[in-house]
Amino acid sequence: MSPHNIGFVSQTPFIFEGSIEENLLYAVMAKAEQEQADAQPKMPSLDDRILVLQQTGLFVDVLRFGLNAVLDKDKHKDIIRQILNVRKTFRKEYAKDLAGFIEFYDPNNYLHHASVAENIIFGDPQDDSFNPHNLPQNEIFIKFLAETKLKGPLLNSGVAFIEELIKFSDNRSSDEEILELFLIDPEEIDDYKRLLYNVKKKGIQKVSSKDRNKILQLMLDFIPQKHRFLRLPKKLENRILDGRTLFKEKISAAAPGAISFCQMSKYMHSQSILTNIFFGNLKEESPAAQEKTNTCIHQLLIQEDFLEDIIKMEMQHSVGTKGDNVSGGQRQKLAIARIFIKKPTVMIMDEATSGLDNESQARIQDLLETQWKGKSTLIAVVHRLDIIKNYDRVALMKGGKIAEMGTYDELMAKHGVLRELVDGKK
Repeated sequence: MSPHNIGFVSQTPFIFEGSIEENLLYAVMAKAEQEQADAQPKMPSLDDRILVLQQTGLFVDVLRFGLNAVLDKDKHKDIIRQILNVRKTFRKEYAKDLAGFIEFYDPNNYLHHASVAENIIFGDPQDDSFNPHNLPQNEIFIKFLAETKLKGPLLNSGVAFIEELIKFSDNRSSDEEILELFLIDPEEIDDYKRLLYNVKKKGIQKVSSKDRNKILQLMLDFIPQKHRFLRLPKKLENRILDGRTLFKEKISAAAPGAISFCQMSKYMHSQSILTNIFFGNLKEESPAAQEKTNTCIHQLLIQEDFLEDIIKMEMQHSVGTKGDNVSGGQRQKLAIARIFIKKPTVMIMDEATSGLDNESQARIQDLLETQWKGKSTLIAVVHRLDIIKNYDRVALMKGGKIAEMGTYDELMAKHGVLRELVDGKK
């Protein structure tokens, strides 16, 4: 039998460096090139590709990759225009239902799910010197902080932040907790202890400019709803909000074009497609919030005839070396989708769904038992006893040998190895 008539998925499938689409079509291309060496091989249509992504559950992952993509303003002008139209529809039809899950950009409101720097800038930096991570070295920005008397309060809050961080660290919290709650590399704790000692000894104005910038950067990165161990004083929030308008005026005069300020009619080129559609930030990453927003976005993209464009674009998402850019479950889904689109005569699946959640495993198994039954011979190595009932033949291995073989009902009636295993699971 030709190897092109066989599809194989292992427990740890090999993913080739390249895009999702290249991996999806790899086996089809190899078969077509051999059968039609002198002709242009016929590739599966976009509908066929989308179908296998949906069947394996990879469609949601690819859509998420697409919505999290940052577009090139020169390469994707048409898509950007379409996203701005989608944004209008979203705000009109879905904003009310999702108000509990999204913090919408509003020039009159402080954004608690955005950093201090993002609250001040309230825009999309076009000049890299206005990138939030470069602001402490930006002379125009520092001058603005001085004129608005924001620098002192930010530095003082930063010192309080560092004190809380050190207390938290001394209580032997895990590195993961420190990194998540404080956005600080735990390996830098000793540096911050030294910095705090110098501040207490000399005063904030007498420490080095490098140390002051370190404290300032810490505060500019601070996100109230994420770094909850420090409360940003309400008075400081209001001063930042008041300074937002003045910042826009000063930067527009001192560095025209350096920042594209947030407006409903403008695309934010440094932000993801999803953020641009929302024109705001997700308030939480809970499953309930994800499901609700995903459902609305999916409906909206279908309604706006934009879903296929996103999927087509993100099938070019790089999977990295050996699939490093995707999860283990996504690698398994991609490998299964690869043989589904190949449509082989024989499918060999060695624990092919072991890395998937129960819902995904059930979906794949149902697909194998319905749409693939009678179309392909399936040979599967499995350890889950609840999925073998509908196989034509079941063979049990024990000590490297086949202990018994037959239909599920026959083996259960024998009260042999299978019956013993099934009863043992009860």
